[in-house]
Amino acid sequence: MEKINLNKEILVSGSLSCCDILNLENEIEKINQSDLDFIHYDVVDGEFNKCFVFGDLVLEKIRPYVNKPIEVHLAVNDIDKYLEPFIKAGADYIAVHYEIDCNHKEVFEKIRRLGAKPILAFKSVSDVPEDFIELAKEVDWILKLTVNPGFAGQKIQSAAIEHIKIMRERLSQAGLTTHIQADGNIHSETIPSVVEAGATILTGGTSGLFRKNTRIQDNIDEMRQIAGEHYE
Repeated sequence: MEKINLNKEILVSGSLSCCDILNLENEIEKINQSDLDFIHYDVVDGEFNKCFVFGDLVLEKIRPYVNKPIEVHLAVNDIDKYLEPFIKAGADYIAVHYEIDCNHKEVFEKIRRLGAKPILAFKSVSDVPEDFIELAKEVDWILKLTVNPGFAGQKIQSAAIEHIKIMRERLSQAGLTTHIQADGNIHSETIPSVVEAGATILTGGTSGLFRKNTRIQDNIDEMRQIAGEHYE
């Protein structure tokens, strides 16, 4: 399996729930043949947000056929019961939301103990908290939603872009170069604003990566090119 090169200035991931799910085997093969940095795999419990996406069974079935790292985004309230099943099913990274009621450092430690790496996630509407830097030091990168989790086709939220800017400023002040991942309505027209704000991981979905009648690799190349033009 390929590894994520976190030394790259700009990384691109793909939200699997936005691909042609009825032709998932073919979509995975296209992803494997591309230079996508990793797959983003959404899990929503119906309570954290009013929908459901993937479960552990699908992850278990596709894992042997995927040569990219997989980030499982747990948009769930009861985090503890999800960790072991999804890591066992093949998750390389587990994104845990700041907004849920848990001891985040203990959860991060459990993720590492089970064999994966932790990511700190924030809803699109969440302000940057006081303990942001303390928790950022515990994870491989920050996931910032720029739309509500679980629903494709939403418009990017301007407040979320401002949150990314604040995150980047605080990370820089602390001497950290931690990546910030922007997830939601990321495409050619929104990439400039999120990159200028400080995002360095772009998660493509229906509007950016899995567009009809286009090649995944061509879309990745376009996303990287636009990001490079606005990266400082």
